[in-house]
Formats: sequence, structure tokens, C-alpha cells
Amino acid sequence: MTYKTHLAAGYTASLLITSPSTLSEMIMCLGISTIGSVISDIDASSSASRKELGKVTAITTAGIIAIFAGDLFLGIDIISKFRSSAAIMRLITGFLIFIGICVFGEHQPHRSFMHSLAGVAAVSLSFAVIIPSSAKYMAVSMLSHIALDMLNRKKIQILYPLRKPKIAFGVCYADGFVNHILFYIAGAAAVIISAVKVYGIVRGMI
Repeated sequence: MTYKTHLAAGYTASLLITSPSTLSEMIMCLGISTIGSVISDIDASSSASRKELGKVTAITTAGIIAIFAGDLFLGIDIISKFRSSAAIMRLITGFLIFIGICVFGEHQPHRSFMHSLAGVAAVSLSFAVIIPSSAKYMAVSMLSHIALDMLNRKKIQILYPLRKPKIAFGVCYADGFVNHILFYIAGAAAVIISAVKVYGIVRGMI
């Protein structure tokens, strides 16, 4: 599937499954699911082109910026979580683990480790070290990416490092009609659900 479909579906899935109930959680959900929705394709550079890696890096950076921008302009106290030395050490440790996983995943065959349950667990754990509550958004959005990719024809090594089973339902092309329909459905759902949740949160604050 295309990146815009993964982004829309990953955010929508995170909203529905994790059900964030505060502005802080909403911003965290948006930022982390943005990263989780595309990070699985960090391995694309080993099988396709550097342009794909560039897209993943750009979107991941956008997700991080969204989190800190929300903290800066909305005062949702995400940065305040890292004021103690212990919290800073967690941030550094979790980030280094995340980078290490990405470096390892980048050099694996496409749709192997970074598209597996082991990959989801590893990346989610790295974010759990940084901010425990962020792990659920990462896990859901990564699983959403994997589920969508299963609809294509290139098989996914879901139980990496085991070679089997490799799954591909082969019901659609990555950039075909089904992809566009899923994008519009997921995109509309994301907008509607976000609007309803933000309205409820703001109304509760009045």
C-alpha cells in the first residue's frame, strides 16, 4: 500500500483501539502512529531504492516534530516527562535501542524482520523504555501496516526468524483501486473520530 494509506489506516486503528481520552494522548497517538505506520518500510532500501528510505525518514521526523509541537503550543507536558536524570537516561536508552533496531532492520530483506511480530515487539519495546504509554500506539500502527501489506502479492515473513509461514493474500496491488478506496475510508474515519474526540475533550475542560 502507499504511504498515505498506511498513515491514515495506522492513525485510525490507533484511535479506535487505544481510545486516547486527553489532548496529550491524542498528540502522542498522532505522532507515534505516524512513525509506526511507515517504520516497517525502513527495510525498503535493501531491496528497492533510497527514495523509499527517504520517505520513511521524513515521515518519522514529522511524527517527532508533531509531538513536540503539540507540547510547545498546547502545553500538554510531554517534555516535562524528561526533566529528571532518570527520565533523560530512559530517553537516550530507548532512542539508541530504536536506532539499533532500525539499522538492523534496514539491512534485512524487505518484508522480513520489520514486517514481523518480532519487529513489532522490538520497536514497541524501545518506545516503552522512552514513554511506556507510547508503546501501544506504536504496536497498533505497525500491525496495521503489516495487515495492509498482507493484501498485496509480495509475501510477509510474519514469524521472523522462522522462514514460514510467509503470508500474502494477493487480493490487490500496492497502488491500485483497493489502496485508494482504503485511503479514503481510513482518512475520513480519522478526521471524524479525531473531531469527535477533540470536541469531547474540549467540552469536558469547559
